[in-house]
Amino acid sequence: MENWVIPLTLLPGIGMLILSTAHLSTAISDEINYLFRNDTEDTELIKIKISQLFLLNVAKVCLYLSIGVFSIAGLIEAFFTLQHSMLNESYGKTLLVIGVLSLVVAVGFLIAFSIRQVKIKRVQFLNRIDRNKPQ
Repeated sequence: MENWVIPLTLLPGIGMLILSTAHLSTAISDEINYLFRNDTEDTELIKIKISQLFLLNVAKVCLYLSIGVFSIAGLIEAFFTLQHSMLNESYGKTLLVIGVLSLVVAVGFLIAFSIRQVKIKRVQFLNRIDRNKPQ
């Protein structure tokens, strides 16, 4: 297998991550809209959800960036392979490193997003319990 094909083999996996983050983003937006429609006075919860949505969006940007970088790296490697030239071979490798780094950053944001998701659910449930306690 030629080197230029390697970055392109990662694209379907990144596409699946983008699909799942897009779904999560829509779900969180719907939750925030629901909280606003019901005139929820729990502004802390809304702020946490908004910051969570921001993290998710940064992760999506990083995923898109990694797709772009991997694609460009594949094109550069393919170009130099077709030209049978060994000049500037490091450009493709540099772009591969940037693409992998973008992917790692996106996964880091997704991890932070997941951790916040658990905290948000905990706050939601605890607030529901506190509202339902007999006084």
